[in-house]
Amino acid sequence: MTKLDFDRAPDTLVDPAGHVRYGVWREPLREVDADRARFRVRGLPAPRLLRKLRTKEWQHFLLVTPDLLATLAIVDLAYLKVAWLQVARDGADAFEHERKAPRLRLSVARSLWDERTRVHARGFDVDVHNHLRAGEHHLTLDVAASKRVGPAVRGELRARHDLTEIEPLVVSLPVGPGRTMYSHKVPLPVEGYLQIGESRVDIGGPDAFLILDIHKAHYPRRTFWRWATFAGRDRRGRAIGLNLTDNVVLDPDRWSENALWVDGRCERLSRPIFQHPPDDTRAPWRLTTEGGEVALDFHPEGGRGEDLNLGLVRSRFDQPRGRFRGTVTTAAGETVEIDGLRGVCEDHLAVW
Repeated sequence: MTKLDFDRAPDTLVDPAGHVRYGVWREPLREVDADRARFRVRGLPAPRLLRKLRTKEWQHFLLVTPDLLATLAIVDLAYLKVAWLQVARDGADAFEHERKAPRLRLSVARSLWDERTRVHARGFDVDVHNHLRAGEHHLTLDVAASKRVGPAVRGELRARHDLTEIEPLVVSLPVGPGRTMYSHKVPLPVEGYLQIGESRVDIGGPDAFLILDIHKAHYPRRTFWRWATFAGRDRRGRAIGLNLTDNVVLDPDRWSENALWVDGRCERLSRPIFQHPPDDTRAPWRLTTEGGEVALDFHPEGGRGEDLNLGLVRSRFDQPRGRFRGTVTTAAGETVEIDGLRGVCEDHLAVW
């Protein structure tokens, strides 16, 4: 098994001349000024308006506890803004609140150092203070009840992001000449509470995790990805996290965002292989890697999906949630057993 090393992180994503810096890092970037990147479209320099329209950005959270899994996403596609909160509790029906509109009051933080991601819509208010400078992320949620969808969800969550204890996976990967896919992913300990209808759920303890994912990209018009992530504890009580992605990145053997976390230590994994029955993402998945580090089965227990067709813009998206079982092998040759840890997979194909 070939060990994949990390690069040394720069301070900024884009250099003064507008050129994107590529790499795979274990340190955060202080400035993620993706809008300054200068790339070409059909051989010609893209004007500023087109660069803005080609920028896709979002912040996604996956909350995992022993009896609850919730996903929160705040997405800006330039032509459409989307926010959703899905909650699945053991012994209760899953439900999802969503807001979607071209002019939704929504913004994604430029960086994680000390900036906010927000959505303020009727009955759907979320404020995320990304404060990596202070070693934390603070989420406040206030989502109204809907007779058609489900109960109200209100609460506060605080995820600890101590860079001396937990290494993030930070990447800037080429998806075309001068184009980047930037992401910062990390599984974090979390505490707080959610008020779900009349029921208060206290969040905390060693088995509560929040997987943070912020993303900014200048994707090509035709884009796809498959993604898998989870967090939890192994049988030895260690904090375990995983991220696997197969997408449109150029030279994926060199540039990738595949990683394993063991008690906060992040190490790279080789290119993943996703297998599931065609046109049935809710059937069991098989996940492996070309280097043999991963041998996992994913068993869906529900999820969310969307088939959007606006003519020139199309998107087919499915995000099943469920449990992972199998093994992951570390660079040192240790086998980590995964026994029912919660997480999600995604299968996405877009023309945008």
